[in-house]
Amino acid sequence: MVSPRLFVGIDVSKLKHDVAIVNEHKKLVRRPFVIAEDRAGYEHLVHTLEHLARQYQTTTFVIGLEATSEYWKNLSHFLVQHSTAFVVTALNTIQTRKYAQADLRRAKTDPIDAQDIACFMVEKRPKPSFVRPPLFEGIKDLDRQLYSFKKQQTMTINKLRLELTKVAPELERGVGSLKSQQVLALLERYPTAAAIAQASHDELRKIRYGQRQWRLPTPFIAKMKSLAESSIACKTGPHAGIIVQALAKRLAADRQALAAMQVQITELYRSAKEHHSLLTTITGISKETAIVLEAYIGEVGRFSHAKKMVAYFGMNPTVNKSGKPRKRLSYLQKKGSGIVRHKLFMITLNLIRHKVEPFYGYYQRLVTAGKPKLVALAATMRKLLVICYTILKTQKPFALKKN
Repeated sequence: MVSPRLFVGIDVSKLKHDVAIVNEHKKLVRRPFVIAEDRAGYEHLVHTLEHLARQYQTTTFVIGLEATSEYWKNLSHFLVQHSTAFVVTALNTIQTRKYAQADLRRAKTDPIDAQDIACFMVEKRPKPSFVRPPLFEGIKDLDRQLYSFKKQQTMTINKLRLELTKVAPELERGVGSLKSQQVLALLERYPTAAAIAQASHDELRKIRYGQRQWRLPTPFIAKMKSLAESSIACKTGPHAGIIVQALAKRLAADRQALAAMQVQITELYRSAKEHHSLLTTITGISKETAIVLEAYIGEVGRFSHAKKMVAYFGMNPTVNKSGKPRKRLSYLQKKGSGIVRHKLFMITLNLIRHKVEPFYGYYQRLVTAGKPKLVALAATMRKLLVICYTILKTQKPFALKKN
């Protein structure tokens, strides 16, 4: 039987992948099989597909694999690089799960899941996944790690704040931020109020901080000692500051890692482009933020119009009026990258705070018209995303239209 096109479903996991191959009629052309997550497993899959190509005179393999965590990326990259006959699509796991549920499956195993994915490819014919250049994929990975580090940093600061209430409750009120290099350097050496009070001025002056190894300023030392000497801390003794010391060291290490990754992102982008991103022509978008936004957007030409890019990042409203009337009839879909939405949210807040046009005027018109502030803010975020699309599509800097 001749089958010019075969459909391959791959159920992805960490150490192995289940594979099922069906024809246009959703019939298996061979029994499902398993490949290992290594070069030998990948080559076994390719040899199997090449054998089927000769047997069924197949010219195209439509391959669908679930985008499970990061485990799918190696296999997807290998298949795309190996042959143009392999058309690869990374599928949202929600799509394939709902498809299987709609078919009223009574059993759920990895081979059955792989067959469901293959049948999904036959029925839905999703578009091939966009192949992001390795450089921009690296920028995305670094930014995601930055985002994760910042969240972890916030959690660590909260733990440090809680512990300080027991060993030195006055210190937090006397400093601007617990992330300060001066504060962290002090707590690494003298983590309790008692330790700071007992240390001499000369001992505290020996503490160094920052890349240039500055000494702690005399006014800072005097302030810390004054607070420590009148402390009401309940936790004292030689082991009272162990937790504070550990948290201070972790925050200092995270700070260095964050700074190093930000430099690497900038260097990666410079190796791809000679000029700075055109998105920086929008007042309020920094060079680093513009770099990362372009990395998440990728090749803007894959979006035929702005609405598709808006939907890609989950910034399009969806309406729910079915059944009993509800107070909230529309809301953002929030699909795609939550990190991008967070960046757009912070940029938009900054634009409104500094009354940057046309964003501030647009936001004010919506609020004046009776829209809730969060709804107006979300609409302004969408407007910002549309403007970013236009800039990247036309390769022209942003310019405010004159009335």
